[in-house]
Amino acid sequence: MTANDSMPSDHLFDVYQSLFNYNPEAGYVLDMEGKFLLVNDSAVNLVGYSREEILSMSFVSILPKNQIDHTLQYFKSALKGNQERFYTSIQTKNKQYKELCVIALPIFNNSRITGVIGIAKDITEIKKTRLELIKSRSQMESIFNSVDICLWSFDLGMKRLLNISPACLKIFGLSQEKFIKNPILWREFIHPEDMGMVTRKQAALYEGTSLEYEYRIIHQDGTVKWISEHTIPMRDHIGRIVRFEGVVIDITQRKMAEEHLHHMAYHDTLTGLPNRRLLSERIESSLAKAKLKQEKVVFMYLDLDHFKFINDSLGHDLGDELLQVIAGRVKGCLRKQDTLSRQGGDEFAIILDDIDLKEAYEIADMCLSVISKPVLLRDQEFLLTASIGISLFPDHGQTAEHLIKRADQAMYQAKGNGRNNFKLYTEEMETGLTRRVLIGQSFHRALTNHEFSLHYQPIVNVEERRIVGFEALIRWQHPSLGFIPPSEFIELSEETGMILHIGAWVLQTACRQIKELELKGYSNLYVSVNVSARQFEEASFVKQLMDLLQENRLNPSQLKIEITESTAMTNVLDIIHKMNELRSIGVEISIDDFGTGYSSLSYLKSFHIHTLKIDQSFIADILLDSNQEAIVKAITAMAASLGIKTVAEGVEQLDQLIFLYSIGCTQMQGYFFSKPLPFAQAEKLLASGRDLFNGFPA
Repeated sequence: MTANDSMPSDHLFDVYQSLFNYNPEAGYVLDMEGKFLLVNDSAVNLVGYSREEILSMSFVSILPKNQIDHTLQYFKSALKGNQERFYTSIQTKNKQYKELCVIALPIFNNSRITGVIGIAKDITEIKKTRLELIKSRSQMESIFNSVDICLWSFDLGMKRLLNISPACLKIFGLSQEKFIKNPILWREFIHPEDMGMVTRKQAALYEGTSLEYEYRIIHQDGTVKWISEHTIPMRDHIGRIVRFEGVVIDITQRKMAEEHLHHMAYHDTLTGLPNRRLLSERIESSLAKAKLKQEKVVFMYLDLDHFKFINDSLGHDLGDELLQVIAGRVKGCLRKQDTLSRQGGDEFAIILDDIDLKEAYEIADMCLSVISKPVLLRDQEFLLTASIGISLFPDHGQTAEHLIKRADQAMYQAKGNGRNNFKLYTEEMETGLTRRVLIGQSFHRALTNHEFSLHYQPIVNVEERRIVGFEALIRWQHPSLGFIPPSEFIELSEETGMILHIGAWVLQTACRQIKELELKGYSNLYVSVNVSARQFEEASFVKQLMDLLQENRLNPSQLKIEITESTAMTNVLDIIHKMNELRSIGVEISIDDFGTGYSSLSYLKSFHIHTLKIDQSFIADILLDSNQEAIVKAITAMAASLGIKTVAEGVEQLDQLIFLYSIGCTQMQGYFFSKPLPFAQAEKLLASGRDLFNGFPA
């Protein structure tokens, strides 16, 4: 039985009419020419024309030009009895374009085709969404293929990669084919040191834990790269883990930047050596290890002597170059496991693990030796020395703080003992440090309260058997500490910068008092004043002398300047220039303590010095030590050949006087003639006319 058998034809017509009229999609009927015969409400709403307007139009009139031929083909095919489904577009009354999915069916009347009936579905929004999805997918694919981020997806069931971005290939240096063929091939590139960590981490993925971690790989070309990986386990609708989604990023540049920042935080930028921060960590580590293994640890504090003068006079750029050279030399003296650290300025610290004192002393001695070798920079030769303090774990302290403090105390003791040496900490240094601090705090008051005075030691001419001058020697009578010898406070005054004020006071006082002697009839005398390296290198030093000479109305020949041999060799070219300036105004230069430093004999002629003062250490044993005798003879002969006078210091015996005179040294000073005297007593000595050459034949 068919529908026609059970339903009257008029009722069936009503059903078809309802299906057409109330269809939510646009319904239409066309005649054989393509004109609209019938449209439903949905069609009216779709095109925007009134029903009357539509029924007067052909379907072609609402088609865009580029759709006419295409749509006519399907219309003609339907007129031939075919059912057609196709896509086209129309232009509505308000000039909007609509995308349609059309079904066209032929209309039969007594087996004859009389027109076309159709349904058109508005798919404008659907197509728009689809295009946007296609565009979005294209953009995502473009991003997927271009970013330096490795994106991958691994299916656990199929055990294969679902996708892998080109960046993965770049990071590992592998082709996509190799990755797809062997999805776990990447594990072969994990750095051996990180393999265990990566394996442990990945085991957690199968338990459903997301991972984010960093590790190293070895690229196909052999370079080591750092990568960051974030992997997420994905579950299906019943909670089973079915695949892993991962992101891998090359973080090598970031790691390099972090390592650079870390290095800067723990290393000195000038020398590349560990800084205070890293030294603190290293010494704590060394002490912990030493306590566990019951080993010794030696801590050394090394300070370059008079280095501040180089920075002040020649500039920090040259000073920095010197520090780099010295750092390299000292590092070459140490063992591989030792630590050399720059503490700032010209201070260095050394940690020696598992070592005995004998070996530590050998290392300290090597350090002093390499530092004292000449340094040639910018066509100038520099001679440096250092002082080293040593402390020992566990003997001198159980903590880093104690060891550092006591090595520092020992270093100052080394400076107080003449510099260019090393000292091991002793308990007696605790008292010395307290005294040192008190002395350092007393300089200003000492100048204000006239605690300083000058003593004068006669310099005699043996041939003329008379006093030709005096060496001015500073003395300090401290109100609570009593007499403080120059050897104890001069070095400290140089470190604090007070030497400039003290030195200026010495020069001013010496000039004033030698003038007093001149006014009392002693016009053929000179005063010899020791000048520190810091004072001598002052740019205004020559002008200060000229002002003093003019102020006291002194002849320049009445003032001699004494500088040490080490001062003369600190910066040779600058020293020569300064000496030439002094020579041009008539002030003579003496090299004090000659023979104890590192002067090059080739420079003596260039210095244009007037006098060499032979150090008393050579004179003391001159009659007992043939080597000392030979040295003094050589110095005297060399000076004579260069037209330089010699003054022998520390003459205490008649036999010494006789020997020195016999080799041509005619000027001397020492306790044989007179100890250093206060100014009033020196004046009395001159007035007395006392014979200072007791026992020496006339």
